[in-house]
Amino acid sequence: MANDLITPGRKLGYSNLYLDFLNGSDSARRFFPSSDIQQIASLLDASSYNREAISTILERQNRQFGASDATLGNISVIGEKNALCVFSGQQAGLFGGPMLVIFKALGIIKQAKLYAEQLNRPVVPIFWIAGDDHDFEEVNHTYLLSREGKIVSVAYETTPERALPVSQIELSDTNALESAISLLEDTLGHTDFSDELYALLRQSYRPEETMVSAFGKMMTHLLGRYGLVLFNPDDAEAKTLAAPLFKMIVKKQDDISERLSTANREIVTAGYHLQVEKSEDAVYLFYNNGGRRPITRDGDSFVAGDERFSESELMSLIDKYPERFSPDVFTRPLLQSYLFPTLAQAGGPSEIAYLAQGNAIFEAVDLFPPVQIARVTATLLETRLEKLITSLGITFDDLTGDIEQTINSVLAKSFPADLESDVKSIHRSVKQQFAELIDQSLDFDSSLKGFAEQTQGKIDYQLKAFESKLFSLHKKKSQETRDRIYRLQNALFPNRGLQERTHNITLFLSRYGPDLIGFVHDRLDCCQKAHQIIHLSEMRS
Repeated sequence: MANDLITPGRKLGYSNLYLDFLNGSDSARRFFPSSDIQQIASLLDASSYNREAISTILERQNRQFGASDATLGNISVIGEKNALCVFSGQQAGLFGGPMLVIFKALGIIKQAKLYAEQLNRPVVPIFWIAGDDHDFEEVNHTYLLSREGKIVSVAYETTPERALPVSQIELSDTNALESAISLLEDTLGHTDFSDELYALLRQSYRPEETMVSAFGKMMTHLLGRYGLVLFNPDDAEAKTLAAPLFKMIVKKQDDISERLSTANREIVTAGYHLQVEKSEDAVYLFYNNGGRRPITRDGDSFVAGDERFSESELMSLIDKYPERFSPDVFTRPLLQSYLFPTLAQAGGPSEIAYLAQGNAIFEAVDLFPPVQIARVTATLLETRLEKLITSLGITFDDLTGDIEQTINSVLAKSFPADLESDVKSIHRSVKQQFAELIDQSLDFDSSLKGFAEQTQGKIDYQLKAFESKLFSLHKKKSQETRDRIYRLQNALFPNRGLQERTHNITLFLSRYGPDLIGFVHDRLDCCQKAHQIIHLSEMRS
């Protein structure tokens, strides 16, 4: 059975730029230099890389994560002259972060295999862990769905004292870590698969680990069998290799700024938004000396926090302490293409938008952009939710719009809109007709007056009781329907966004076990631009 497909649109939170990129519109595609893998492969063949050094770094890092034989085999392949790489990446979110991390990784695993077949040469999937990132608030939490259908936030609450790269943030607060894991266990409960899952989390997320090392161990356990290679750029040896690029970025700061400004004007003129806006004095690098801070230019000087350098002093610092430097959002893709023979980069809406801006600066540092493709995107649909959608007569699209309108539409089908007026009309009619009967009866025998009034009161009481019971049941059924639709939205379109952007993969691993990863791998279509609905009922069959 093929996956159901949801046509990309604004209802999914996509920008006009991303939609035009997906549709191949010339107005958007002109900001992405090439989609020809043969052309990029030829350009990469004419470029040089320190393959031995980068392979050594990758082997060291991935062994620390518990690398599989398949991953180590792919790392050795990178050392070969004709090997190419396909990238995707994400921050090292708690317990793996949102589910899209898994989809991104599975997508490039399949994309690398496809490109290898098309080019008849090795292509290795590499997942870039954003270890340089210092935004702790973006990675210290994740979301689950309780058994009652409520969205639950699980967080490691201990904030570092300084703005450190996440690869340097240790999970040293034992109580905070135990609190996060315990809340996850309480939320997901105990299943046939939960013991194995919770053991994995406790093996990966330990007080002696960092946010990145714990993330890497979990990812390796889940995806290592497919040969996925992980890379943490916050690595002293990798930074040493990157030092010439960092120096070039400083030297070419004016050229980079001018190219970005031109690209930004063209993007705005084309009617699109700017994903990232930088000040004119930005140098597009960070400096970490007791805290990660952006480097800016002030006349002939360079400033990072309270520290000020001349250009020659900054160059000397890069030579002496390259591990203190890291790229920003625009120069990170440059570092990727500088270190690796990067054939392709898979990105989501935000990534594609900032690549549209940043592609213009590759030439300034004698590099060229890789092929840039849309990452796979999917929702996992459980059998019980599939049945609920069918019973309510709604669609996935109904959950992405005005949810109150969807609820009212469903309620209108279950409770006729004119029933309330009909009940009141019948009530009035019965009272009127009985009053006429009383008048006729009293003409016949006036002694019936007391009994008639008593009977009239009983009829009126019973009619009101029936009306009250009817609307009480309607209110109860309405609330049940309302709650069911809200539970559906929390499961499939939580926080007014796609499931993959909120829920953690452990939500499904606890219910379906480790075989879930293989099932999703097999079902994902890495070439599909539409949003894929994967029916988990297929896994059970």
